[in-house]
Amino acid sequence: MGNVTQQIDELVAKAQKAAAIFKTYSQEQVDKICAAMDAASVANEVILGEEAVAETGIGRADHKAIKNHLGAHVVYEYFKDKKSVGVIKEEEGVKYIAEPFGVLAGATPTTNPTSTTMFKSLIALKSRNVIIFAFHPRAQKCSAHAAKLMYDAAISAGAPTNVIQWIEEPSLEGTNALFKHPDVKLILATGGNAMVKSAYSSGHPAIGVGAGNTPVFISKSANLSVAINNVILSKTFDNGTICSSDQSVIFDDPAIAEKGIKMLVKRGAYLVNNDEKAKLEKVMFDKERGVPATAIVGKSPQFIAKLAGFEIPADAKLLLVPLSCIGPEDWFSHEKLSPVLGVISYNSTDEAIAAAKSQLLWGGAGHTSVIHAQDEAVLDRYAAEIPANRLLLNQPAVHGSIGLIYNQLPPSLTLGCGTDGGNYLGNNINFSDLLSIKSVAKRMVDYERDE
Repeated sequence: MGNVTQQIDELVAKAQKAAAIFKTYSQEQVDKICAAMDAASVANEVILGEEAVAETGIGRADHKAIKNHLGAHVVYEYFKDKKSVGVIKEEEGVKYIAEPFGVLAGATPTTNPTSTTMFKSLIALKSRNVIIFAFHPRAQKCSAHAAKLMYDAAISAGAPTNVIQWIEEPSLEGTNALFKHPDVKLILATGGNAMVKSAYSSGHPAIGVGAGNTPVFISKSANLSVAINNVILSKTFDNGTICSSDQSVIFDDPAIAEKGIKMLVKRGAYLVNNDEKAKLEKVMFDKERGVPATAIVGKSPQFIAKLAGFEIPADAKLLLVPLSCIGPEDWFSHEKLSPVLGVISYNSTDEAIAAAKSQLLWGGAGHTSVIHAQDEAVLDRYAAEIPANRLLLNQPAVHGSIGLIYNQLPPSLTLGCGTDGGNYLGNNINFSDLLSIKSVAKRMVDYERDE
């Protein structure tokens, strides 16, 4: 442990020196650095996607490349013209001055390793912070490559030495030592519940995430064909590894549900029977921990079916599992992080909304939910009642939650869940969340009144 502590001390000492220099940089200098990092991300997004799948065995390389593009280039395009240095706003006699926090610690997941690394590097440097990463051990190599590309680009554009660093030999001891180091100012924690809890218990401020378990409510008033296409697009993206991907489709009319299921099957879903469902349950969940089994995360539907002991067509896009209920009793209404989708129908809108609300409260509070409907009253009611920080109306869950594709949400690969989900922030985390804002307030009354 002593050697690990020494290594972390050395990384933080270097980071502090870099932070002191970087704090003096102008907006022009910061923006030049971020532009260079963006160029490097675009040039390497495909190879990094391939490396991520090769190392982790999770997801699809083509979708990982898209994820890299979203997490870096789209994020850069969003913030490139926004102020992050000095006076960023002035109104009603108050100036708001942006300052960096200093040394950040960043944890990254095995499901989105390279994209999250580039995303956090960009938002850290846009806000004049420096960052030290603790990568997921099963994604160390590809994550370190992404960080090195970002670092080299930043240095080429004039960034201070050691503005981006990472733990070379990943370990739980190293991550904990980094999180608890007294000179770390803020932790950006993206990953499993244990890692996020470790960040919150470090004694430092932390921006974390929560479990997903996204319910998708398809109302009887929905454009059914569009809704089904959106579900397939979202659920199959990167083999279901994004935490906001669809977990249960909930209908409020059995006749509409029957049509929807037929559409899903015709467009590539494989509808499992009761025997196959039982076989899947045995291999898909770590029931002691209450999470998806590592063996199935981000795998193809064919791989998961074969692991469970049955075969499905080679062109099947996802496994569709009828649910007996929405609740802990049916494991397939839990988060699955794979192209496996639960489906259930109720007899009324009231019941369907109550089920969607229940799914979030026990399995994904504060995260994301989707509604497909054309009835404005139903849309408004859903938005008012559902405990999610991202309510997506008539759009794919994954692509909508990430932002700036189907809507104007800030693009992000770190999705806060608010206090319902055990987080402080509930928004799509971006560079502005990494700024310390000073308020400089002018006196509004005449001095003569004090004389």
